[in-house]
Amino acid sequence: AVPGGRQRARFLAVGGWDNTIRVFSLDPDDCMSVLAVLALPAQAETAALLSMPLGTGGRGAETFFLTIGLNNGVLLRAKLDPRNGQLSDTRTRFLGTKPAKLFRLPIGGIDGVLCLSSRPWAAYCWQQQLTLSPVSYQHLEHGCSFASEHCPEGLVAVAGNTLRILSLDKLGDAFNAESLPLRYTPRKIAHHSASGHVVVVESDHNAYNEDEKAQLYEAAGIPPPLPAGSEVPDEDEAEEGVLMESVVGVPRGGMGKWASCVRLVDPATKATLSLLELPDNEAALSVAIVPFRERAGESIVIVGTAKDMTLHPRTCAAGFIHAYKFTNNNTTLELLHKTQVEDVPYALCAFSGRLLAGVGKSLRIYELGQKKMLRKCQLLGLPTMAQSIHVVSATRIVVGDLAESFHWVKYKRAENALVLFADDPAPRWLTASCVVDVNTLAGADKFGNVFLLRLPQEVSDDVDDAQLLTSGEGIVNGAPSKADAIVQFHVGDTITSLQKVVLGPGCAEVILYTTLQGGIGALLPFSSKEDLELLQALEMHLRQEAPPLCGRDQLFFRSAFFPIKGVVDGDFCAYFNRLPPDEQRTIASDLDRTPAEIAKKLEELASRIL
Repeated sequence: AVPGGRQRARFLAVGGWDNTIRVFSLDPDDCMSVLAVLALPAQAETAALLSMPLGTGGRGAETFFLTIGLNNGVLLRAKLDPRNGQLSDTRTRFLGTKPAKLFRLPIGGIDGVLCLSSRPWAAYCWQQQLTLSPVSYQHLEHGCSFASEHCPEGLVAVAGNTLRILSLDKLGDAFNAESLPLRYTPRKIAHHSASGHVVVVESDHNAYNEDEKAQLYEAAGIPPPLPAGSEVPDEDEAEEGVLMESVVGVPRGGMGKWASCVRLVDPATKATLSLLELPDNEAALSVAIVPFRERAGESIVIVGTAKDMTLHPRTCAAGFIHAYKFTNNNTTLELLHKTQVEDVPYALCAFSGRLLAGVGKSLRIYELGQKKMLRKCQLLGLPTMAQSIHVVSATRIVVGDLAESFHWVKYKRAENALVLFADDPAPRWLTASCVVDVNTLAGADKFGNVFLLRLPQEVSDDVDDAQLLTSGEGIVNGAPSKADAIVQFHVGDTITSLQKVVLGPGCAEVILYTTLQGGIGALLPFSSKEDLELLQALEMHLRQEAPPLCGRDQLFFRSAFFPIKGVVDGDFCAYFNRLPPDEQRTIASDLDRTPAEIAKKLEELASRIL
């Protein structure tokens, strides 16, 4: 008999040494009869049965799952039929390099699974969808549910020789962010590979620096408010009139007034190791860490600044290139010298042991001298201003112009000359860019468009073989060769950064972008033509079966500035999982698939990103 307050389990899952898992019936009339057998790609380590209220439109129907952790670090999930115990819709996900261990525990008030491998994961129900997310914590060896007055829904885990009590917060978030308060707005960042430290340049327009603010507060006879990131005072101190800058604000300096600093940060501890305030109304706008051959490869921090700069029209009294060296075991910065230039040095980059700098409308190569930077070569005539510089090879450079997109430049080492040989036929106001391969670049403009440009192979071969047809001087339409746009896509928000990254073990390489309003997205390359054709057909059917609520056609929106090209809208395709079941079956039948197969394919593509 079943004890009071308990329920009889209907199924038992058992993993065997023969790389199979069997589902047994626990019905008293048919106890321990085999209902289903599932062949596994590796030996089962652990298994867990759970039910989740999944569905659409608020109709969360209980769905049973059998989750299996394999000894090769793969999580296998199958849907369990509650009537006959049959397994279907099998899906896999790589968790890590160690055997996957599963532990049942409540997450968000619903049964969930803690998956432990080389990194911890959590499988839970979020907005009536089964979600598998990485847990931002160190490696755990064992876990169990834990509840108390102070922690109503937590878990107790073993990590090494320590016992830890944790709680899972921010369910549904794919990323975990930690912030470090800064004095001014961060402009650029550079990573020092030898020490792991980062150099951040900060600047604010219409602002006073710390010394000037202190003088203003002293002249006004008021206590200075606490800067951002300071500890909140106790109640007794708050009653005495202690204020926070984040609440009351800061005095404004007027147009053309700048406050700026250079900060050295240890990202592991979020500690500021060195902070240099820039005087004389200078604004730090760019930074790069360059290993100069004149100093046997020693890394020197190069910072580009502008003095008395106005934004509209863009003018400055002078530009400067600061050179700093690391001292005290890479924990402080010491100024070597500063070199005056005639325009804003907005883009800096290392190039074969020398400095490549975009100074206004010119591209220059500098060497490190004893008292100043020594100019060795320059290219004049960029349309607006050098916004970014990418070194593709020892002889090829790509310069991003502020308003005229990318320009390909060849460095002739024998002649010590820079020659422009290709550009983009479309004008674009660049905000971010990154190199995809030797002939392809990804870029984004301030109107919310992301694009990929590729240099034609014949042009690339001719330039690499030193068969440059012409230098491009005097040509009305810019460079003699043009790049081809292979991808056009409107995101809808200004993109602030682009990076080619791999977000986790077993994931594909993607182009990650961030937007002005805090969004994070990724561009995933298709690995098979079959997947491409399926999602293109799904996108076409969704445009007809699921029109947007606001009435604006999805195709028109994604083609707001340029016709969409070479991209399938993954966010729009994911809407398929939120459609009513009848509409899902209608679309799936037109695609000669089942709704489960389409949902499985969408999940597989998403798991390749994160």
